[in-house]
Amino acid sequence: VLQHVAMGQYGMVVVSPKDGYPTDNEVDRTYAIVQSEFYLQEGSGELHMMDLEAARAKDPTVVAFNGHTEILNNEPLKAHPGERVRIHLLNAGPSITSSFHVIGAILDRVYYEGHPENEWHGMQTVLLGASNGAVVEFIAPEEGHYTLVNHQFADAARGAKGTLVVAPIE
Repeated sequence: VLQHVAMGQYGMVVVSPKDGYPTDNEVDRTYAIVQSEFYLQEGSGELHMMDLEAARAKDPTVVAFNGHTEILNNEPLKAHPGERVRIHLLNAGPSITSSFHVIGAILDRVYYEGHPENEWHGMQTVLLGASNGAVVEFIAPEEGHYTLVNHQFADAARGAKGTLVVAPIE
């Protein structure tokens, strides 16, 4: 199983609660972010192979959002000032923890494991073990670039980072 998940055999399925979330009518933007880690060693040419020993040691080469180290910087999430943003999060693992944080924003609602009864308020960081998920919401406070990051900065340096661009309506 370690090898399968470490090489990308996972995915996110968003299942909304039967009665929805209390803020469904307030959400302006909805996104999905999957954090995953890769344990790679160079193969021939551009081919990379799994480094099983690194995987067993929990020493990833790459920790990525949505399968790429720069995708959420090259193609940032977008919102307008004052909009409510909802992000479905999954830490696909296979082995390390995620400390999801939006620099410059407060997560005013967090539904741990996506369950509306597991509701937290006023969070700065959401701690997710391997295979855990959450639905986070916040108001985009004002214009600017907000960094989405795994606050375990060794993992952010390996790629678990992105950007939310908040700009006025054109």
